[in-house]
Amino acid sequence: MQELTESIVGSAGATGPVEKGITLKVIWFDEVEDLLEVVFSCSNGYFSGQAEIYVTCDVLSKLAKALRGFPSCPDDSRDFELGTFNPDHADGGARMHFFCEDAAGHAVVEVEVRGGAGRGLGESVALRVPIQANGVDDFVKQLRGVGKTIGASASLFQAVS
Repeated sequence: MQELTESIVGSAGATGPVEKGITLKVIWFDEVEDLLEVVFSCSNGYFSGQAEIYVTCDVLSKLAKALRGFPSCPDDSRDFELGTFNPDHADGGARMHFFCEDAAGHAVVEVEVRGGAGRGLGESVALRVPIQANGVDDFVKQLRGVGKTIGASASLFQAVS
């Protein structure tokens, strides 16, 4: 079976493949406001989405800290939100719920992504991505290295079934 990827183009020109999993890529940095703009993209091979999200510079390290050691046991779950889901704001948002779907510790992340929208129907996607503990460890390491570097990215890849 051929690997599925899709091409995405953001308004800031962030072009690239959507790998199965989650990717965060820094596309802008404001030194005065201490803000990053990141493209959050996700795909499980059936559904995919992306949003351009504004976050403070410490949010990615907080995400790394929150995910460190996941999953620690079959009952482990972690939640994290980036950006906003408030329809009165133009920026997007992403919610992630990490948990184990069974007693064997098979990990999954449920993702909700909201694109920046004005009035009317906003664009959004919700999907599930199976993940592995070593993939989370790699993602945490990558998140710690992103910093304020435009073009830097971190990816959590979908588990191979």
